[in-house]
Amino acid sequence: MQRVSPTRMNLLIRKRQMKIARQGADLLRKKRDALMKEFQKMLKPIVQAHRELDRTAREAIALLSLALGRDGPEVVRSAALPSAGKLGVIREEEKVWGVRIPNLKPVENLEGKRTRGYTLLSVSARIDLAAMAYESLMARIFELVPLEARMKKIGQEIRKTSRRVNTLEQRVIPQLQAEMRFIRQVLEDREREDKFRLKRLKAKKEKKV
Repeated sequence: MQRVSPTRMNLLIRKRQMKIARQGADLLRKKRDALMKEFQKMLKPIVQAHRELDRTAREAIALLSLALGRDGPEVVRSAALPSAGKLGVIREEEKVWGVRIPNLKPVENLEGKRTRGYTLLSVSARIDLAAMAYESLMARIFELVPLEARMKKIGQEIRKTSRRVNTLEQRVIPQLQAEMRFIRQVLEDREREDKFRLKRLKAKKEKKV
């Protein structure tokens, strides 16, 4: 235990510190519990989003393979060039118990988009279906990425909060309790010694009288 001066002032200081430490530990536990509920609530949507992503990816790859086989790589590449590099992204943030959670959104709706840079008369139905499938795939990715980023951030904050709770409960509070016991013991010993000395002084005076 760190050396502490056994005074009443230091005892009062330790009492105030103990009150703050316990309040802090209680708030951090509530924060951790709230974050844990948020984390658990996200598990099902993320699993579902992964399933949807896998299904959409398989469909998109199959349709692209069909278009490449029937229309040829050059035709498919030519149809894709006009819309290449035009995807805009908006980054937003929200707070959950003071934790900044990132969120990404496309500038425009990715599904059912008709501005692909070509007309339906200039490409085959196979190419158009493949384009639609990859737009759906991008939409699924934009659903999943923010969820995973959110889950990762919340998971990090849960670990950080748990470490702080453990530090308060296993180190700070026990240390303060030990120091308070030490100060009280010393003050009680001093009080007994003072009473004993007063009794002796009183007894000596009575003998002289």
